[in-house]
Amino acid sequence: MQLSTWQSLALAAASLVGTSSVQAAQWEHDAALLYYGESDERVQAGSIKYQGKRGADEDDKFTVTAGVDALTGASPLGVAPSYNAQTMTSPSGKTIQIPAGQLPLDDSFKDVRVSGALQWDKGINEQWRHNSGVTFSKEYDYLHTGVNSTLSRNVNNKNTTLSAGVALGYDQVQAIEGKPVPLTLAGSARAGDGTKKNAEVMLGVTQVLSKRAIAQLNYSYSQASGYLNDPYKYISITTPAGVVNENRYEARPDTRKGHTVYAALKYKANDKTTLTSSVRLQQNDWGTDSFTAEQAVRFDLGNERSIEPSVRFYHQKAADFYKPQLLTTEALPHYASADYRLAEFNAYTVGATYRWKGSKNKEWRITGEYYKQKPKAVALTAGQAGLNANPGFEAVMVSLGVKF
Repeated sequence: MQLSTWQSLALAAASLVGTSSVQAAQWEHDAALLYYGESDERVQAGSIKYQGKRGADEDDKFTVTAGVDALTGASPLGVAPSYNAQTMTSPSGKTIQIPAGQLPLDDSFKDVRVSGALQWDKGINEQWRHNSGVTFSKEYDYLHTGVNSTLSRNVNNKNTTLSAGVALGYDQVQAIEGKPVPLTLAGSARAGDGTKKNAEVMLGVTQVLSKRAIAQLNYSYSQASGYLNDPYKYISITTPAGVVNENRYEARPDTRKGHTVYAALKYKANDKTTLTSSVRLQQNDWGTDSFTAEQAVRFDLGNERSIEPSVRFYHQKAADFYKPQLLTTEALPHYASADYRLAEFNAYTVGATYRWKGSKNKEWRITGEYYKQKPKAVALTAGQAGLNANPGFEAVMVSLGVKF
């Protein structure tokens, strides 16, 4: 969940690269098709996105966003690999046979997500404006609703914009067969839905540094409470010889508090080259502190064409309660999860976007990205030598979009 004001750098920077603004009382449409595919037949996703903006004038804009995502493929269960064949039952009741030496995956994963948002941005007077909206998304087993509002003020002859915002979310985890009791044996009785509340506050400043440069700095504090487990993830209890003795449902804390600092700089080096740099630092009381750095360079190729290569690096520490497995010789902890998303890893993304002007004043773009997640190696038992509970994966992302 991020406040829409965080996009203000990109919006403000549009003036640096000469992007046209919304015309009075006209709709501006943006539609895109996206594909995301992970290696080893893991998650595959296809999406349709739409955004419409209507501006009655420069001080009054209305934005509608909608999307449909279809997802399928295999997802790690959290069960430890073993040199013995294993048999599991998926959340949908399907029996999963796991060959010896392989990472246990649930290949019955399928879902469709629909999402939407309404956002209203209005100037109050020469110095003040507000931006407020509502968000919604629904999956087969998950419902999200949210509201957000930001107030901003221009100072320093409109060269500086100060912002403050808040976002609130209420989610329902409608797990298949109900939510399990944390750390009970796999297959134990499940019942009821889980609920989750999210709150985030943000303070930000955007500063025009020169005719060619603009910078943004934001700080945000977030808090989530309620049911924060993944109801479909397990953690194995393994003997010192590497035999999976039993599997239990994971257990995470029911609160998470975090801080985020985000800084970005957009610089127009010359009439044909624009650089965008950003860094993000996140810290939370689960221990999954992270660092993100991104760099993009947009080259104007002439004849209303451009290309923008980009690179992104992400590092995340492991959650304090992350373990690839538990041992039969250990006491059962209060919290434990083998979810690979909570492990320590580095991630690298490289890609490029090519834009061109088509007929009837349409602005087209095609983006391709390659992503690689490389987790930190964590040793298992001697009986599991050569096996990897979190081998990482690669993914490709392709999207085709048009603005008209």
